[in-house]
Amino acid sequence: MIDYFRFTTLVSLLTTTSLALAGGPLVLEGSDGNTPVTYQNPNVTIHAETGPLGNDYTNEEADTLIIEAFNLWNNVSTSTVNLVLDDDGVNTDINTSNFLTYLPDPNGSETNTDDNKNPIVYDNDGTIIDAFLYDGASDDTIGFAASFYSIEGDYFIEGYAVISGKEPPPPRIPLTSTELKLLVTHEIGHFMGLDHSQVDIDNRETNFGFPLVCTTAIQDKYPVMYPYVCRDEVTLHADDINAISALYPAANFDTSFGIIEGRFVDEDGNAILGANIWAENTATGDVVSIVSDYLLEGTGFYRLHLTPGTYTLHANSINPLFNDGSSIGPYSYEIDDPSFTDPHPIAEVTLQAEVAGIEMISVIADQTVTINFSVAGSSVELSTSSGGGGSSAISGFASLMLLSLLIAGRRFNAIKN
Repeated sequence: MIDYFRFTTLVSLLTTTSLALAGGPLVLEGSDGNTPVTYQNPNVTIHAETGPLGNDYTNEEADTLIIEAFNLWNNVSTSTVNLVLDDDGVNTDINTSNFLTYLPDPNGSETNTDDNKNPIVYDNDGTIIDAFLYDGASDDTIGFAASFYSIEGDYFIEGYAVISGKEPPPPRIPLTSTELKLLVTHEIGHFMGLDHSQVDIDNRETNFGFPLVCTTAIQDKYPVMYPYVCRDEVTLHADDINAISALYPAANFDTSFGIIEGRFVDEDGNAILGANIWAENTATGDVVSIVSDYLLEGTGFYRLHLTPGTYTLHANSINPLFNDGSSIGPYSYEIDDPSFTDPHPIAEVTLQAEVAGIEMISVIADQTVTINFSVAGSSVELSTSSGGGGSSAISGFASLMLLSLLIAGRRFNAIKN
């Protein structure tokens, strides 16, 4: 199990209240502050350096590992993402003497967003991570990835990634190639604009005591974008596939997916912000999730893109362990954010039919089913204009993040035009 909270970093060079984190899309921006930020051209070239990745991977072997991680995203047939590794674009070994030529200045004075490069750095001995963060950071930090965007902009400008080849100090053991591929795949998901997700995993998992993280489900039930590396297969989960497809839809997207959408509310009809919403396919067991109010509209709105079939609909709280850099959704950065306040903790809630018990929902391609449901498990009628008492603010997130440097699982870089 790898904890992304410990092993990746987050730097905010400049943030405003329009910066948002959401289940599904990682960053919301645009003129309205509710637009998921993406790469305008999904054909993204990432430029590899010429050095090795620690003692275990030559430059060629490191390139091969990165390409295998890229191909997981590239092979999603309902997405337009096409990541390409250019091993000639950065014709040098990036190290502590020259990394500021390719990466942003950690102090925020230079961004290097005008060089037409998306560098991936093989930090051979962890010294770049130490220089970027603090002395000794590479003992706990495996890597990070980020993309720059403009305030009120719709698209990412450029991005970068740093992967450490340093062997962890005892008693920790080196990552397996499977773990490293999954970690790179996870970070590239953030690079392209994906947030963490919880799917249907028990929200009482902990990293101490019992139950432990990675123990309440079999390992292939954990998505790549789960805040911890619990997956043991170098494949994408259905949740990862649907999320990248929704962010970068291919021409066949509408004919491949239907929609369940609506609002999640308390028993008085007030919006519940930042709850985990998921649908489970009754035939395949595939699970896809999103966070209520993930677009920061204050209504408790959710939308699930699902392959055709029959589904059940569920909700629970975000795990309190998933805060700060391991957070899921826009309302779980701090432990006192709305995801973790009343009505938290929400045990698993299943949408119930009025008479026969569990509600079965038929999803048809290119059609939308609207279901507003409450924390009591019942469907409810809501007016289209009512926001249910929610708020689109991020509860002090921006002021906390301003010019901050944090150990975290997600990384953001906003620049003014």
